Amino acid sequence: MKSKILILDNKVFSLNKISNFLKQKQFEVLKPTETQSVFNIASKANIHAVIVDLRLFGARSNVFVQNLRENVLPDHVKLITISDRTSTRDLLDKIGMTLSC
Repeated sequence: MKSKILILDNKVFSLNKISNFLKQKQFEVLKPTETQSVFNIASKANIHAVIVDLRLFGARSNVFVQNLRENVLPDHVKLITISDRTSTRDLLDKIGMTLSC
């Protein structure tokens, strides 16, 4: 069974690049629709990791990440944050090192 990765990013190019990389590494990629609750998916989908773009909610992103980490995600689920300073290569290296199969 493939490990599931939840990606939270509103930039289509970044989302597609990350998604394609993870699919090549045999992960199942979950991307919430506007009507799906991120918290419901994160707590019920038996996921391996969550990747969050810190720009997603602006100034509230840190509160969102903290809430996700402290109140929603089980301890075994990895939380990876990315930002506008994260280069594509750095991001792929970080994902590859953190989520090696």
